[in-house]
Order: sequence, then structure tokens, then C-alpha cells
Amino acid sequence: MLQEQFDTERKTVFAADAETCFELSGRKENQMEYHHSRKRITWRKVKGHLKTITEHKLLVLRHCFRIGLYWQGLTHDLSKYTPTELLEGFRYYEDGKSSPNNGERQDKGYSDAWMHHKGRNRHHYEYWQDYRLQADQEKNLGVPYPLQAVQMPRKYVAEMLMDRIAASKNYNKENYTQHDSLAYFEKGRGRALMHPQTEKELRGMLRILDERGEEELMRFVRDYYLKGYPI
Repeated sequence: MLQEQFDTERKTVFAADAETCFELSGRKENQMEYHHSRKRITWRKVKGHLKTITEHKLLVLRHCFRIGLYWQGLTHDLSKYTPTELLEGFRYYEDGKSSPNNGERQDKGYSDAWMHHKGRNRHHYEYWQDYRLQADQEKNLGVPYPLQAVQMPRKYVAEMLMDRIAASKNYNKENYTQHDSLAYFEKGRGRALMHPQTEKELRGMLRILDERGEEELMRFVRDYYLKGYPI
């Protein structure tokens, strides 16, 4: 009698364990399928990503032409069309309102496309970073970074400004306002390794956009800032 009861209970436990294993296995398969589908390149992703980066590039081109940066406008973000950046863009494209680089970071912990991009485009402040020679002596003195920010030439700060305005327009679309670019900058302020003078210049021009509008900003950048006058 006791043996039969024991056998019945054991079968019940084994059945429950088997059911749990099948359930967990199903969940794992679903997760793996989602993971693979997210990384799969589809025609929808190809069209969407190409549309997003090309619209952005053309908008930056128009803005750069307005301030006299013709060559930079023509060559802006051309590395996005190289295989290293383009294929990852296809793979991690979602809706055109967020960067595929973030999807790649979530998947791999880093972004190959971004590292390739920032090393070839001087309008990104991340390009203008270098090691301190005195980093070894300072490592025990509370210095937060072994890297130092290098001041950006004005023509690249101006291109960075045009890039940020265009990105705000592309991501926010019909909801874009002249306040968006400054709001985005302030949100990340203090976390970026940017040279103090570069930060001062960029923030000052974003405030002009925020307070006086785009036409006034373009006039200031073209006729004052790029002429080398103090800011």
C-alpha cells in the first residue's frame, strides 16, 4: 500500500518536472527565435534603414550648405554606407526612431558600427579624445579618466551642431520643435567627455536655436562663429 502510494507520488513529481522542463524549453526556444529574428536582415529593414540614414544625410547637407560648409555637407556620414556600418544598421534596424547601434549594444555589449563610425567622422566629439601622458601618475589621485578631451576645430563643432539638429528633426518628426536639441544636450550634459571650450561653444549655439530660432542660429554660425570671432 505504502509502496503504491510512493510510486504514484513519484510519477506525479516526475510528470510535473517533465512539464516544467518542456515549458522552460519552450520559453528558451521562443527567446532564441526572437533573438535570431531580431538579428535577421529583411527587406523591410534594408529599406527602412537606407531611408533613415539617407534622409538624415540630405538634411545635414542642406543645413551645412546654409552655413557655407559645402564639402563637409557632401561627405557627412559617408562611412554609414560602408559594409561595417551598413550591415549592422540593417540587422538592428527597428522603427527609424532609435539608433540601430543601441540594438547592437544590447545584443553584444558594444557596437562595432559605432566604433567604426566615430573613428572616421570628425564631427563627433568622441573622435577628439586621446590618452593623457600623465595618466599613470594620476591614477591614484582620483582622476576619473585616463583619457582627455581635445578641443574641436570650429568647422567640426558647426557640423556637429547641424548633425544634432537634423537628428532631432528625424527622430521627433512632426513633433519636432526648436527646443529639442538643447533639451537632448542638457539631458546628457556632465556624462560626456567633451572639451570644456567645445561644450561651451556647442551649448551657446543650441541656446540661440532654443531662444531665437533656426534662421538666427544659421546666420550666427555662418557670419560670426565660422569667421573665428570669440564666443
